[in-house]
Amino acid sequence: MKEPLVSICCITYNHEPYIKDALEGFLSQKTTFPFEIVISDDCSKDNTRAVIAEYKQKYPDFIRDISPKQNLGLFENFTFVQEQALGKYIALCEGDDFWIDPYKLQKQIDILENDYSLIACCTDCINVDKTGKPTEEYKANEQGNKRYNLRDFFSENAKYPTLTVVYRNSHKDELFSRLRHVKNPFLADWPLWIALLTYGDMIFLNQATAAYRNNPTSITHTANRVGRAKASRKICRNVADILPVEYADIAADLRKTNWVWISLIFAYKAEKRYFGMLGSFIMAAILCPKPLWKNIREALHKRKNK
Repeated sequence: MKEPLVSICCITYNHEPYIKDALEGFLSQKTTFPFEIVISDDCSKDNTRAVIAEYKQKYPDFIRDISPKQNLGLFENFTFVQEQALGKYIALCEGDDFWIDPYKLQKQIDILENDYSLIACCTDCINVDKTGKPTEEYKANEQGNKRYNLRDFFSENAKYPTLTVVYRNSHKDELFSRLRHVKNPFLADWPLWIALLTYGDMIFLNQATAAYRNNPTSITHTANRVGRAKASRKICRNVADILPVEYADIAADLRKTNWVWISLIFAYKAEKRYFGMLGSFIMAAILCPKPLWKNIREALHKRKNK
């Protein structure tokens, strides 16, 4: 196999019903360059590894299975698979999502190869249910293609679907050294975007090239919501620590984490832990009253218009 230009990095956990869709989407890519599929299954309890083995036997020149012998957890597995990538570029997609455009990689690499001020390229995606059926009609973003820097990321709440991101693998050692400082059991991609944007801009292509599966058994849906909300304070402060000095103002804002009390209100509510919800409401009302009432108004408005 030739040295890959792109490493498609895929992490999986209990994705037996879905992993074929992911692998088929990778293998269907039509490119003028070689690519590899680096896959790391985090000790699934179902037959995900058997499916991976079947595909590896069928496509040995494309698939590199680096699955660990013991469970690493979301963050560790996410960074582990990327650290093992050989390509000049890294493409991300988890095992329960899949790509729908056979020219996805080619489009993104053409852009990145022609503009070295860009660190990454992402696209829009469609939402599908667990069977792969679209849950709503896709509508392209009215703003079209857009370029983002780190300040835009925070000020505009920019959309970076993880399953569509391709980034330049040019700062590997430093990048992952910084990310290890942000290690946590809940959130992996958000710190990565911030770290990447300190090296260059990211461009968003206003077209859907992938499908995000609303999988009710995924980590995102089953993780301890309260634990995740509480961890947000430490995550934000750790992210602040890895920002270069020219972003000192952003770092200062990240260290102001009183808004976590608002997140805790909704986390306790989702888990039906109403005593904790009440306590968080009181703290939010004292420490961040304006954002609290803004969130309440928005929630009531959404409920009214359902």
